[in-house]
Amino acid sequence: MCAPLIAAIPLIGGSLTTAGAAGATAATFSATGILSALSVASAAASVVGQRATAKAQAAAIGVQAENEREEANDAAEEEIGSRIRESRERRARAVVAAGESGALGASFAASINQSLQDQNMDAALVSKQAAFTSRGIDDRANTSLAGIRSPSALEAGLQIAGAGVSGYQRGRSIDAKRTAPPKTLPTKE
Repeated sequence: MCAPLIAAIPLIGGSLTTAGAAGATAATFSATGILSALSVASAAASVVGQRATAKAQAAAIGVQAENEREEANDAAEEEIGSRIRESRERRARAVVAAGESGALGASFAASINQSLQDQNMDAALVSKQAAFTSRGIDDRANTSLAGIRSPSALEAGLQIAGAGVSGYQRGRSIDAKRTAPPKTLPTKE
């Protein structure tokens, strides 16, 4: 149960007790007590609903961001694997060509080393792009999370208290109208 709702329970009970102690029978309560209690209960339920909705929205945003991050990482892994495979194929063709021509000297070793460096550079660039993508996903998720409206405990308490006061005032107005003597029309004499 939400803290504002728990805090409102004694107020609701107190309103009903006060209404009963004011001369009403056990079956009849004053409009003041009833409307105060209903307003507080309604406001508390509304706050609980707002908080639950905010929590569900935050969870959905987190799941979506995690799924996007996983997809981006999978795509980066596939890209790195593809580039490594292409580099190995190029080196294998170069080794075969060099072996057939008999050119396995220092320049051949340098070209193989350059191929390995290029492969590592490609992998680093893909990894860097994946990190940027992940950062973008985090930024979008944080922006979405910032847009979620969840009342603070103070705000919830003030909303519930305001509803109680408003209900109390409406109830007093109804009680006053019920107990006021009937108005008589002025007679012409």
